[in-house]
Order: sequence, then C-alpha cells, then structure tokens
Amino acid sequence: MTVRILVHHDGAGWRIASPERDLDMSGRPRPYTQRDEAISDALFAARMLRALGEAAAVYVENSDGLRLVADEDTQVWRKH
Repeated sequence: MTVRILVHHDGAGWRIASPERDLDMSGRPRPYTQRDEAISDALFAARMLRALGEAAAVYVENSDGLRLVADEDTQVWRKH
C-alpha cells in the first residue's frame, strides 16, 4: 500500500497530513506559511519512507483538485 502524503491549506496555513494514517491532531504543529516549504518537507518524508521500504506519494491540494508531486517536478530542495 502506498502512503499518501497530502499538502493542503487549512485557512491558517499549509499543513502536511496522511489521510490513511490515524494522526494525533491534539498537538498539531504550527502550519507552514510557505507552500514550497511544506512541499519540500513532504517530499523529504516520502524519500525517507521509500528508504525504509515503504511506497510513498506526495499530493498537493489546489483549487482544481489534487495533483501528484514528483521530486523532479520541484526544485525546492532544502538541507535537512
């Protein structure tokens, strides 16, 4: 099964979530102010999951729906 990582705007900022996982929402971190930062961290998480043998995909919620984001599509690499 592929882990889907979703980057979406919740009105307060950009958040990262995984719809298939039961996440504890009580201690949610502050949302990202920049969309690119949220995408960069989501791509980093997907790469780490893949390194552990899990299949992972990152999606961004836009006004026209969900769009799959490939590592090659973005140039938002950051040092972690």
